Amino acid sequence: MLIIITAFAQEQDTLFFNEFSFENILKQEQDTIYFQEFQEDMLKEMDALLDLWYIKKQMGGLNMGTLNDNSEEDCLIDSVVTSRLQNLHTVIPLVFNRDIKSKIELYVCKRKRTSSIILGLSQYYYPWMREIFDKYDVPEELIYLTIVESALNPIAVSRAGATGIWQFMYATGKAYQLEVNTFVDDRRDPFKATDAAARHLRDLYNIFSDWGLAISAYNCGAGGVRKAIARSGGKTDFWGVKPFLPRETQNYFPYYIAALYLVNYHLEHGIPFANLTIPFAVDTVMVIKELHLQQVAEVLEIDLDELKILNPQYKKLVIPAYGKFYPLRLKHADILRFIELEDSVYQYKYDDFFSSMKVYEKMFAEDLSDNKRLYHTVRKGDTLGAIAARFGTTIRKLCDYNNLSNANKLSVGQKIRIPPR
Repeated sequence: MLIIITAFAQEQDTLFFNEFSFENILKQEQDTIYFQEFQEDMLKEMDALLDLWYIKKQMGGLNMGTLNDNSEEDCLIDSVVTSRLQNLHTVIPLVFNRDIKSKIELYVCKRKRTSSIILGLSQYYYPWMREIFDKYDVPEELIYLTIVESALNPIAVSRAGATGIWQFMYATGKAYQLEVNTFVDDRRDPFKATDAAARHLRDLYNIFSDWGLAISAYNCGAGGVRKAIARSGGKTDFWGVKPFLPRETQNYFPYYIAALYLVNYHLEHGIPFANLTIPFAVDTVMVIKELHLQQVAEVLEIDLDELKILNPQYKKLVIPAYGKFYPLRLKHADILRFIELEDSVYQYKYDDFFSSMKVYEKMFAEDLSDNKRLYHTVRKGDTLGAIAARFGTTIRKLCDYNNLSNANKLSVGQKIRIPPR
């Protein structure tokens, strides 16, 4: 288990900056930048919800009462919020302070309309997410991390390349058997990504025995938390380790507490569930040969945008079932019609959609050959920029492929995976 975790967390426990060194000052500036970027990404994802097809289509008819965002900073009564958090039954260590208050205000005061939409989406996602977390004996309230990660947007992509409702980086997704290639990105499949997230959080808790630290490690990696523990003098809880974590991660767990508060006390702040008509009665049929979503849409007379929402993992709208079965999610009634008209769906305008079939097969074969991985062993003086230039790639791709950030300092002897061209 430990080997899996350390595959995507960088081990730099022997590197410490002097408090007043130039490197430490630079790191503090970078931490501030990363925190600002993290906050900007989160607000961007909240706003991006309004651009999703099934929300934009219904915005005029959404019943969200008379919600008005309140920009006043002091819109919460401290004693009331403290009491409410204390009354929550959870294994997650909860506290209330000014930092957490400001983050709760974001959800229940400053972004009420967006929070209402998030809550509406939660009625679709959270029932089956709870079942998956229960299967792995992971506290079901950890599903609320999706509010912080993506605002429940399954096609969210951060500036660092983290993707999907659980914001998996490429290397972490691969470590948990999420398929990522030219056609398919399982990080965008809410079902598969949730299964992977439950296993990932369980593995992190098995390392740190503290859910606050496990949640933090979900954000910055197990290696980042280990370094923070060492710098704290061996403390083993989030609040003891917090000052030594990356700036972004210091705020990540408090944002989770704010999301937990929102889900449990939104009605007390006059925030209802937005009434979204997402298809709840959905089932899966396995596709046995190559298929384009537009073939399905036209034969079954389904809105293509609806199909894309139900099957966000197919990046090019192609289901590449070449010798392997792939899931297609449809409403219950459409499942029956698909089974009845299956041959017609596969044959419909086949040449139009797959006239370049050999090209598709070649592209997919190249994706499957990803097991021919190239590694570079870090030498003294190596930088991410120098390695990227040497192998004809970019710093961003190296970071995504190795679950790194630009702030990570390389260690001599460290193995860096080189992404395929």
